[in-house]
Amino acid sequence: MKPFLSLPALSLFFTVLSSAFATQTPGSSPEPLRLVQTYQLPENVKGNFDHFEVDLKRNRLFATPEDYKSVLVFDIATGKLIHQVDGILRPHAVLYRADADRLYVSDGGDGSVKVYDGETYRQLARIPLLKDADSIGFDISRHYLYVDNGGRDAGKSSSMVSVIDTNTGSKLADMKIEGETLEAMALDNYRPHIYVNDTANNQVVVIDRLRNTVMAKWPITLGKKNVAMALDEFRQRLFVGCRSGQIVVLDSNTGKQLQALPIANGIDDLTYDPATRRIYSAANGVIDVFEQTDLDHYVSKGTVVTGANGRTAKLVPQLSRLFVAVPSTSRQSARVLVYEPINTPEPKLPPTDTKESVNAPRAEEIVLEALSSHPLLRRMGLHVIPPGREHMILIANGNATRLGIRTSEGDFAAVKSGQIYGPKIADGNFYNMKMPMFDAKGRDIGILVMEIPGTSASDERDAARQAEAIRKELSEKIPSSERLFQSQ
Repeated sequence: MKPFLSLPALSLFFTVLSSAFATQTPGSSPEPLRLVQTYQLPENVKGNFDHFEVDLKRNRLFATPEDYKSVLVFDIATGKLIHQVDGILRPHAVLYRADADRLYVSDGGDGSVKVYDGETYRQLARIPLLKDADSIGFDISRHYLYVDNGGRDAGKSSSMVSVIDTNTGSKLADMKIEGETLEAMALDNYRPHIYVNDTANNQVVVIDRLRNTVMAKWPITLGKKNVAMALDEFRQRLFVGCRSGQIVVLDSNTGKQLQALPIANGIDDLTYDPATRRIYSAANGVIDVFEQTDLDHYVSKGTVVTGANGRTAKLVPQLSRLFVAVPSTSRQSARVLVYEPINTPEPKLPPTDTKESVNAPRAEEIVLEALSSHPLLRRMGLHVIPPGREHMILIANGNATRLGIRTSEGDFAAVKSGQIYGPKIADGNFYNMKMPMFDAKGRDIGILVMEIPGTSASDERDAARQAEAIRKELSEKIPSSERLFQSQ
């Protein structure tokens, strides 16, 4: 994250402190966070922090003091600093990929992503990029890492979003963005979209990550210096944090700005927790907390004072912990504050799904191509009985982590009549379309499901017409169900 120039830190901190206490009057909402632990850092750790990451398998927290030229590794339970990964000129963002046991760090100083062993922290590779390699995003299906780099600090008027295959450790592509400063990004898991903060032009750039092309550019007019980002994928709401003191809420289908939520100036990190429907904004010395009550309504749950220039935070829902980095001052060394979210709505437990192994490469290609060709589609899934199997399962989906899930009784009931079924879901504003699926010869091969946004269909009948056209398009690419399980 690029430096933020503001009023002197201490003066700003006391201003925010007074404001925060002024809102906490008797009878106000219960505190949204409770401080449960503080990690004290060595006195020689100076300057601002960038983004956190966790290794849940080993109970490790990774912190990135930008001027310390190291990634700090903490034991989450004890708060003890147990290791530091040296040789990083300016650490910005960290990804820990648990299945590969690898750590990926963007180094803005030498323009690279450095790869480390997750057990020993030994450097395994260096992937060269342009200077100021910064924010990252991870594709959970293809295991691609997307990295902002280049721009002003590299002496260029444009920036790059580079694509790295973390399976091979190789750079696959560079996408040029006409803007000298890019910041945080967010990725849809169910469709191939990336949303990138183009801070230089005060807009969001939307990328099709299947084709590596820019799809749209959405101006941000309700705030300035858009740097932070979070996504509610189910409700298609994109949250853009602006250093001028707003979270701008956009419809991620159309880019329409819906409202702006007031926060403290100087935001650096923004998190949305879908389980509790809370938004956490980390700005200069405070955490602002909002709760989403329905599709387009948000209630402030209060402001929690952290410390001067504390504006880097990470929520870890699996641990029910929010970590906040507070830089050192003339009176106190740097520290990490550990909060427990409290007074949250009761989270909905995820369904317990039975999964089977599946390998249907051609089906996956067809579904991804459809999601790319029809960018307003929210989701799509194809259910088929694999050769030699007994049960119908999900064989193709934009989110590969869902593959192999057995088709539900509700899906079977929805298509029993042979017609297209598609009720409107109010909490999300979309039509949940389900229909029998056929191959190119008209033979029944399974069930096709898709979600069509309410912004692109006037009613259920219109949504059904669109779904029928897309189904026909897909059917023509399927000579037989067996072909779905073969490579191109």
